[in-house]
Amino acid sequence: MKVLIVAKTHMKNAFCVGAYDITNKSNIRLLTSSEDNQPTNTKFNVGQLWEMEYIKRENIIPPHVEDVLVRSASFIEQMKDISNFLLNNVPIWRGSPSEIFDKEITFPINWKSGFLERKDSSLSQSVGFWQADQNLELTILEDKKHFLYFGEQAFSFSYVGVMDKVEAIPKNTIIRLSLARWWSPRPEMPKHCYCQISGWYMS
Repeated sequence: MKVLIVAKTHMKNAFCVGAYDITNKSNIRLLTSSEDNQPTNTKFNVGQLWEMEYIKRENIIPPHVEDVLVRSASFIEQMKDISNFLLNNVPIWRGSPSEIFDKEITFPINWKSGFLERKDSSLSQSVGFWQADQNLELTILEDKKHFLYFGEQAFSFSYVGVMDKVEAIPKNTIIRLSLARWWSPRPEMPKHCYCQISGWYMS
């Protein structure tokens, strides 16, 4: 399969690498053959095209249905215009944050990141592409990078990707959104999938 690397996000001592399978027209997340995230010295970088063989991960827990185990990969080339490719080849949400992920993301009014509740875990995807109808402004919340969309409230998205910092993501830029793994800050609290920005693609 021909695979395009579209995102690379920081994990603890690892990277989460997102990709788009051009051959099968599907979003995938590249795990190692041992079902781990990619190591810090991974050869995969955003914009690269690879010829790849992989298998679907067993025991998939929605909404993270994109997990695959890489068996082999051979580098082809660096894609010059990711934005144009995505614009012409993948489904894209457009408009306000209320349009993303089948409108199932809950956004608190206290500038906290939006999340998917476990009761809504039938959602069939954990990544997607979005063109916002307003600029997203960079800010620092609790010592972490967030981008804010100002509409009827402030919609907050954490950013954990490897792309260079920008002060604003212009409206209509293609943005890759992802849902983090199920997580709770405290044992007594329910687990949520938090919505984050994992990359963007300037024309």
